[in-house]
Amino acid sequence: RYPPQGEREADGVDVVVRDLADGTDLSLGNVSEYAWRDGGALLAMIVDAEGRAGNGVRVFDPASGHMRTLDARPTRYAGLAWREDADDLAVLRAIEGETEAAWGDTAWVVLAFRDVEPAGRGGASALVLDPATTASFPGGQRVVPWEDLRGSEDGAILFLGLQERSPKEACAKGGEDDAKAAAAADPAPDETDPPVPPEGTAAGDPACDDDDDAPTVEVWHAGDVDIVPTQKVRADRLRRENDLAAWHVAEGRLVRLEDELTEDVRLIDGAAHAVGLDGTPYDPDRMFGPVYRDVYVVELATGEKRRVLERIERVFDPSPGGTHLLFLEDDHYRTVDLASGETTCITCGLPTSFVDLEDDHTVEQKPPFGVAGWLEDGRGALLYDRHDVWRVAPDGSGATRLTAGAASNVRHRRLRLDEDEEAIDPSRPQYFSLYDDWTETWGFARSDALGGDLETLIEGEARYGRLQKAADADVYAYVVEDFEDSPDVFVGGAGLADARQVTRTNPFQDEYLWGRAELVAYTNEWGDTLQGALYYPAGWEPGRRYPMITYIYEIRSNAVRSYGVPSERDYYNLQSWVQDGYFVFQPDIVYRDRDPGVSAVVNIEPAVEAVLATGMVDPDRIGLVGHSWGGYQTTFFVTQSDLFAAAVAGAPLTNLFSMYLSVYWNSGGTDARIFEISQGRMEVPFWEDEDAYRRNSPVFHIENMRTPLLMAQGTEDGAVDFNQGVEFYNAARRAGKDFVFLVYNDENHGLRQEANQRDYHQRIRQWFGHYLKGEPAPAWIEAGVPYLEQPGGRKGR
Repeated sequence: RYPPQGEREADGVDVVVRDLADGTDLSLGNVSEYAWRDGGALLAMIVDAEGRAGNGVRVFDPASGHMRTLDARPTRYAGLAWREDADDLAVLRAIEGETEAAWGDTAWVVLAFRDVEPAGRGGASALVLDPATTASFPGGQRVVPWEDLRGSEDGAILFLGLQERSPKEACAKGGEDDAKAAAAADPAPDETDPPVPPEGTAAGDPACDDDDDAPTVEVWHAGDVDIVPTQKVRADRLRRENDLAAWHVAEGRLVRLEDELTEDVRLIDGAAHAVGLDGTPYDPDRMFGPVYRDVYVVELATGEKRRVLERIERVFDPSPGGTHLLFLEDDHYRTVDLASGETTCITCGLPTSFVDLEDDHTVEQKPPFGVAGWLEDGRGALLYDRHDVWRVAPDGSGATRLTAGAASNVRHRRLRLDEDEEAIDPSRPQYFSLYDDWTETWGFARSDALGGDLETLIEGEARYGRLQKAADADVYAYVVEDFEDSPDVFVGGAGLADARQVTRTNPFQDEYLWGRAELVAYTNEWGDTLQGALYYPAGWEPGRRYPMITYIYEIRSNAVRSYGVPSERDYYNLQSWVQDGYFVFQPDIVYRDRDPGVSAVVNIEPAVEAVLATGMVDPDRIGLVGHSWGGYQTTFFVTQSDLFAAAVAGAPLTNLFSMYLSVYWNSGGTDARIFEISQGRMEVPFWEDEDAYRRNSPVFHIENMRTPLLMAQGTEDGAVDFNQGVEFYNAARRAGKDFVFLVYNDENHGLRQEANQRDYHQRIRQWFGHYLKGEPAPAWIEAGVPYLEQPGGRKGR
């Protein structure tokens, strides 16, 4: 019916509308976009046919079978959107013709149809926003098709995105005709005038040379706020950047809301103003630190802007109606009255902290525990402390703790069961998740209304989660899992007491031996009492001592209730190790500033000693493994201690000096920022504390390593630079250490090729099998493999 895909100029395809009552189908052809009105009463669609014959916007009424054409022209349409819970429809129509010849992009007219009815005949009148005829439309701008058209709550405003237009490049490769058209639209300057280079290039730059002859240079400047690699990763997003504008439909007036002063505007349902954020004054700060922004009130009618806050790091949603804005500053939640600009600290004086003061990252502002949302009337917000939910008035007039989790160390968090919920109705039943991070027990609780007595519905030593409610009935579903029990769905009523299991996701497990899991407590030398998750080998026999694999990252004890199945493609698969007859241990690690490696040693040693004290594990047959940050800690640990008989490190950091100066290629960002305010926890650049960087760099302690170490990394690792592995390999080779480096060509930070996943999984098994179980060592462990005998070398024969 349609030409082959490569030969098509239109995007239309067949769309089938099926009547679920009688099973009949109606096929609609050449549809490029479609959108159901809320409730499914009407189906709007864009027709895009070959040769543009019949192109237009149509509305189909499934109840009557009637099809109505709202607009039809031999051009393109895009951006179909209904206003929420209304019969208003908006769409973009491409502008074509001679006036567009000089432009390299497409301009669009906006059509707004009011009160669309299915029974009308012929075309429908539309309100039109045409850049050529709208006086308030900014020159040199266009409406972009990828920004959703959104109607205000009352339909008076249609929000859209504006972007500066791109002139057609007259010297683009293969663009001779385009160059002539551009020249006709913009006559050449006098021959005596010097040529003007394109903006952003220097005179003499071959910016318009033939592609084959153009230089491939990139200019990296030390003053770049976002370094060029970041810009490259974000290039598509940067090309799509646009400014929010408000089209006052009845008045035919366009008001620009976003500009250089308010780069991010957040709309508020039902309000005559919006909230605008501007971070440009603090660009130097965000190069290596937190992102700060000024906050503005933006009037939708005029675009007028009024600054109400300065240098704020964390801004949350405004209240319904837009009277107040919630933000965090100096460890407290505060509000700003958007009318008066008055700020109020709403948590000062409360006997609890709403930020995690125990967080061990090197940041000035510790992260908050979170915000559940605003009440519908805007007279309160629900805030979280470590254990409980609080209702706090936006004017600071009062606060009430709604749950009582602190006394029993049980974290309460409100569950949002209605996906369309925009604000909290306090009169409706409220559900909460329950979690004890020491016993790792989970559950659910309920109150008939917000602030009512809380009833625990279910709680136990399993992971209860993903509670959902049926849209139109008091029927609830949730999932239960444990290390020994695969995730299954239970369905019941509002109280969950009658819930019944409706799935059995792993009916074959009973045919196999399985392990079990428990928590092991320990105390580090700093006095921190922590835990680790210990998994027993399948078929465990009391009185027998087993080998153990210790897997590390940061906090890992919370995985004690997680279920998993053996898999060769999951190369750090705990269940596979359990099935192989190992204990597996995942201890928690906490940190001190500027000592991430030292912190790992301080926590891992007492954690493993606590397991050894049980007498179930052979102290001469324990191994250590970790990936990325866990790989770093593994590599560092074996240069500090002989506790482990063997270790495996995937994609580790090995030299904090060179790693600080590298790029996180997957995101394009600099690793310096990660070191100073994120996972690295180094707080300062290396030239301000060289001793700390050296003290925590594994490569500088290579002479102390006596543990056989297997390291693996992809050559295209975009998180930890591949040279981190190469540096350690060269140092280990020079120092004569027992070390093997697995290099996976064309792989990133995690292996994606199935053959490589299986290979690494098996090599880990062989490595630990040899060093922890005494199995014979394969040749690759004992002597390596000559390149011509490896897969890459064999291909060249």
